Amino acid sequence: MPPPRARLLEVHSPRVHVRLDGVRVGHLSDVHVRGGVQPRALHAAVEGLNALAPDLVLLTGDYVCLSARPVRRLTEALRRLTAPAWAVLGNHDHWAGAPAVRGALEAAGVEVLHNEHRVHAVRGAEVHVVGVDDPVTGRADAARAFAGVPRGATSLCMVHAPRGVEAVRAHGPALVLSGHTHGGQIYVRGLTPWLGARLGVRHLAGLFYEEGAWLYVSRGLGAAVPVRFGAPREWACLTLRASAGAREVR
Repeated sequence: MPPPRARLLEVHSPRVHVRLDGVRVGHLSDVHVRGGVQPRALHAAVEGLNALAPDLVLLTGDYVCLSARPVRRLTEALRRLTAPAWAVLGNHDHWAGAPAVRGALEAAGVEVLHNEHRVHAVRGAEVHVVGVDDPVTGRADAARAFAGVPRGATSLCMVHAPRGVEAVRAHGPALVLSGHTHGGQIYVRGLTPWLGARLGVRHLAGLFYEEGAWLYVSRGLGAAVPVRFGAPREWACLTLRASAGAREVR
C-alpha cells in the first residue's frame, strides 16, 4: 500500500479565539494495529506530524482490530509524538479490551478522555479539549463531556463516529474530529455514498459544516479488514483561523 496521505487544512471559525489563530491541530484516527504487521502507516504519520510541529494532537479511536494484544506497537509509535496528545476510544477498542488500549495510550503519554474535557493553554489562550466516548457502543455522553466548558470558549471535540456530531453541535464546538467510516473503505463513485446514506451514514470523509461547528471525518490509517479502494489512508493537520470558512491547503 502507498504511504498515508497528509491532509493539510485551514478551519476558519468565529468560535476560535483570536489568540488561537494559527494553532495547529494534528489528527490521527483508526490506526487498527494488527498482530504480526508493523504499523508503518502510523510511524509515517507520526513523523509527518512532528515535522509540522502541531500545538496538540487529537486521536479519535479504533487503535486495534479484534484483539488488544498488539498494543505494544501502538505505544512504541505514539510515544514519538512531540506535541501533547489526547484521545478517545472507538468501538473496536471497547470490543477488544478498553483497559489494555487505554493503558497503551497512557504509556505513550496520550491522555484518554471518557466523556470529559481538559483545558490546554496554548499561545496565551485556553482551548478546551473535549472527549466524547464511543457512540457506536452506546457510551457517548456529550452533555457530561461538555459540562463546565464555558459558553463561548474555544472547544475542540473528539468523537469516534461522525454520527456523534448530532449530540455535540449544540454545545458550540469550533471543530469536531471523527473517523470510523474509513471513507467507505471501498469507494465507488455514486455507489458508496448511496449505500452509506441507506445505512444512515451522512458523513463519509472530509470537512462538513454542522450548525456552526466544523466536522472533519478522517479516512484513517488502517482498517479491521485490510482492503482499500478509492479511499486512501490519511492523517491530517488542521490550522485554526479566527474567521469564517474552511479550505484545504494541500
